[in-house]
Amino acid sequence: MERIIAASSNPGDMILDPFCGCATALVAADRLGRRWAGIDLSELAVKLVNDRIAEDRADKKGGEHIGGGLFRATALTEPPKRTDLGDLPNYRTHRHRLYGEQEGVCVGCDTHFPFRVMDVDHILPRSRGGTDHPDNLQLLCSGCNRSKSGKTMAEWRAAQ
Repeated sequence: MERIIAASSNPGDMILDPFCGCATALVAADRLGRRWAGIDLSELAVKLVNDRIAEDRADKKGGEHIGGGLFRATALTEPPKRTDLGDLPNYRTHRHRLYGEQEGVCVGCDTHFPFRVMDVDHILPRSRGGTDHPDNLQLLCSGCNRSKSGKTMAEWRAAQ
């Protein structure tokens, strides 16, 4: 990883590891004086990143390690808030468009329903950081919508 990072970036550049579970790329980036950011679903990954960076820095004192400064991996408990969307129309205005795109089929139970039975739903609920952006909307039949409640779509499907 060090050779790849050294060949493709300069000191001070930002290195992103979107699946940083074992922290290998982040340790290599830190050794080479790159800023770094890692993403992982596991809270264990946060502890592992902190432990590996601290251990590597302690091992390299006086050696070749040129990374430095403060580091601290932290786990987000809320999705980041988008600030680039501007004023979005009421999410219910997308009902007709979604009905056409989904061809009248409920995303939850995969059953065709008449328009009057379908409800606009947030894939990631607003209470969990979701927005009214069209990419976060879907149609569910009334039964699936009540069953899903405040869960994300992924949580609801996992419980089915």
